[in-house]
Amino acid sequence: MESFSDNISDVFVFVKVVELKSFSKAARFFGSTTSTVSKQMRRLEETLGAKLLNRTTRSLALTEAGELAYQHGVRITEETSALLNSVESLQSAPRGHLRVTTSVAFGNLHLSNLVGQFLNAYPDISVTLSLSDRYVDIVEEGFDIAIRLTSTPVDSFIARRLAKLDYVLCATPGYLSSHSPITTLGDLAAHNCLINGLARDASWRFLRDGEVTEVRVSGRFCVNSSESVRQAVMEGVGIGLLPTFSIADDLRKGSLSVILPKYIAEGTFGDSIHAIFLPSKFAVPKLRVFVDFLIEKFEDGGGWLPAPQKAE
Repeated sequence: MESFSDNISDVFVFVKVVELKSFSKAARFFGSTTSTVSKQMRRLEETLGAKLLNRTTRSLALTEAGELAYQHGVRITEETSALLNSVESLQSAPRGHLRVTTSVAFGNLHLSNLVGQFLNAYPDISVTLSLSDRYVDIVEEGFDIAIRLTSTPVDSFIARRLAKLDYVLCATPGYLSSHSPITTLGDLAAHNCLINGLARDASWRFLRDGEVTEVRVSGRFCVNSSESVRQAVMEGVGIGLLPTFSIADDLRKGSLSVILPKYIAEGTFGDSIHAIFLPSKFAVPKLRVFVDFLIEKFEDGGGWLPAPQKAE
């Protein structure tokens, strides 16, 4: 039997024929011809394997199978119309559910509160926010969008840049006052450098006057979490290389001091924050307004301090 879904238009025509009690009137309703309507009715009967209509020159009557088909056909047309209207509404007004993923530190520090503001602005949208420091395949795991810290977004996705990522070397004033001074990158070798990663040593890269310098550092604490590095730095344990989005308040309050501000540090996560999603998703209003909302909120660089570019 031919797939019933292939004949959904025939069902619409059949219901209208019954309602109008005429092939010709149904044809005029659909802007078709009587012969086309007749062909559609024959095709529907062949698909269902039953005669639906008894037709004479003056009358049109439903068979027993036709009565049953008509009852189901009415429900099908009503549900299909409701479906089309619902989808059209989704395409024209932002509503529905959004699944969003980002890193733990960035999500807790900056995205969670913005999602709250977004929900207040768009009451017909709901959000699931997943925080994870592992790589999330948004297609396989069913996410609409990822807010990702990276320099190299995947080519097959749309990547809207939200903000620049800056990094600084930092430590507490207490640590700096009780340890040997740091006036050059080479001085880092004598200090406890806290590593964002699971190796006890790492290479930190710095840019100054167009030249890149790579420095091997090591320390007594390594952890795969920038927030944990920050907490250890705040305890006065050592020196951290951290994104400014995670320490903006600490820098403003003077709880942390920037080390070697003449150098631009390269960080673990790349140089930008992107909203990443499939090209097919951007036509969906709920996603489009979310991306536009984030772009507006991050216009000033996210509200965190930029990396210092000049010596004090």
